[in-house]
This record gives sequence, structure tokens and C-alpha cells, in this order.
Amino acid sequence: MRHYVGFNNNLRPVEIHLVGCGGTGSALAVRLAQINTALISLGHPGMKVTVYDPDLVSEANIGRQMFYAADIGHPKASVLVTRINQCAGFSWEAAPMRYSPRGGRSPNLVISAVDTGKARVEIAEVIRKGTACSNWLDCGNSRSQGQVVFGTVRGVEQPKIKDVIGRLPTVIDLYPEIRDPAREWDQGPSCSLAEAIEHQDLFINQFVAIEAAEMLWKAFRYGFLEYSAAYVSLTPRSTSVLPIDPKAWERFGYRTLRRRKRRAAD
Repeated sequence: MRHYVGFNNNLRPVEIHLVGCGGTGSALAVRLAQINTALISLGHPGMKVTVYDPDLVSEANIGRQMFYAADIGHPKASVLVTRINQCAGFSWEAAPMRYSPRGGRSPNLVISAVDTGKARVEIAEVIRKGTACSNWLDCGNSRSQGQVVFGTVRGVEQPKIKDVIGRLPTVIDLYPEIRDPAREWDQGPSCSLAEAIEHQDLFINQFVAIEAAEMLWKAFRYGFLEYSAAYVSLTPRSTSVLPIDPKAWERFGYRTLRRRKRRAAD
């Protein structure tokens, strides 16, 4: 089955909010810049990205995130966006703050690259309170494994054709345990790169960012997705995807409204 996102039909740049620019977020921002350059070259209006992150660059970030020694002490979002704009000629925006859309603007897509379940729950609530945005791409990882989940907080209108589905489960739908803070391990901030590597392999964030970028590139280039989640493991080395299929989602305990109604009728 397919899910059509409509990113390839926009007459104006697609508005994206990237929440978090640490290990995965900073790597993904660079790839978003690559996608934007490619889209513009193909005649697409491209994307307008706002990066949200309240943190400052620390010494532990150097080497694992897309920052350098001269950036220490400066806001991550401002450093990253300024560098991209200067190099690529974009006019993206930085918001060195917790995620809260400014000026009432609602994006076409929210991308989260945050560390905690609590942050994801808060982001989900922000999206649900909005009126325009339904699309949510979440990136997460453990020490050597990661996943990317493209979901929608509400149904999205689809073409009148067969084998399409308008509501994709979000990361919270597939992993409801995210809501339970007691099941979350708080690794805390790292004081050095060596300590950070003990928590996460050096390149796991890069691999997760690549999977997210590939999913977005397909969505922009062709206008639809054929899988809603991607998984990567560095130990053992493997990658896999979760197809857009209600039966596959049921393995996670998630059932679509249509299937619920059908079973109730039976």
C-alpha cells in the first residue's frame, strides 16, 4: 500500500520544523540542505526549514555532532542554520528554544530528533493542537540501533485510487511505552566525546539520518511512501523497513480504525 504526502505538488516551499539538532538532528539538517538543493534544481520550490534546539554546543558534542571547537558555548540551532545558509544561500531559520511554533505558523512536516520520550509526547501534543500539520517524522536510536518512523496524527486525504491509506501510526502509536517515564533510561549529559561514545556508537546518528533523508527524498521526489518506518542496526549490521500495511502494524498492537470497525461488526 501507499501513502501520498503531496510534497511534490507544492507551489510554495514545504515548511519543515526540525526539532533537535544534536547527533541525529545536526546530521539530518545537512542532508536536508542536500535534498533542498536537488529539489530546486528539478524545479521544485524546495523547503523552508526552522531548526529548534535550546542547547549550547559543548565540548562533548565535538566529533560526534556537526559542530567544531569554535562553536562551543554558542546555540546549536543558530550555529547550524547560519552555516547552512552561508554555504547554500538559503534563508532557513534558527529557533534556539524548546519547540513551540512561533507566530501561529503550522508546518507541513515536523521532524523530531530528541532524546526522551517526554519530549516526543510534548511534540505530539503540539502537532495535535495545530490545524494544518499532520505529518511527523521521528528519529530515535539506542547505542547501536535506530529507527525512523513517519506517522500522521490524523488522516490525510488520499487520491481516489486503490491500495492507499491516509493515516499512518506515529512513533507513539507503535511504541506506547514511550509515554511511561519509568521505562526510560536517562543517560544524562556527557562531559567528553569518549564518554558520549560509551552511550552511543560514533556513527549511529549518521546512519539514522541517512534513513530519514532517504525516506524524505522519496516522499518529495515521487509524492508517496511505500513504507512507514525504517530500522538500522550496527551490531549486528542490518537494515529493514516496515511496509505500509495494517497487518504489519498489528504486530505492534496498533490497529487502524477501519479494521477495528470491521472486527466490531463481526
